[in-house]
Amino acid sequence: MRRGVQSLIAIDWIGLKVEVEDSPNKFEIGLAGEVVDETQNTLKLKTEKGLKVVAKRGRTFKVWYMGHVVRVRGDIVALRPEEKIAKGLIMLKRKKGVKL
Repeated sequence: MRRGVQSLIAIDWIGLKVEVEDSPNKFEIGLAGEVVDETQNTLKLKTEKGLKVVAKRGRTFKVWYMGHVVRVRGDIVALRPEEKIAKGLIMLKRKKGVKL
C-alpha cells in the first residue's frame, strides 16, 4: 500500500475534495464534492447539485490531499471514522518500523 493511502486512512476525510472514479452505479461516476460527513459505510458529499450520499464499498475514489491526487478503494476505508484513523496510524507506525 502506498504511503499516500496510509496517510489518508489515518485522517478524518471531512473537508477533503473527493470524486467517484469507479462505481457499480454508473450515475455515481464523476460525482465530486467536499466531504461533509462520513460514516462506516458512506460519504456525504456537498456537490454543485446539493448533498449526495455515496457508499464506500465497491467504489474507487480520487481524493485531493496535500496537493496530490490519491486513488483509494472504498473497501479499504469502509470503517467507522475512529476505527479508520486507528488502523491508519497502526499502518503508518509499522511502515516506519515502530514495533507495537
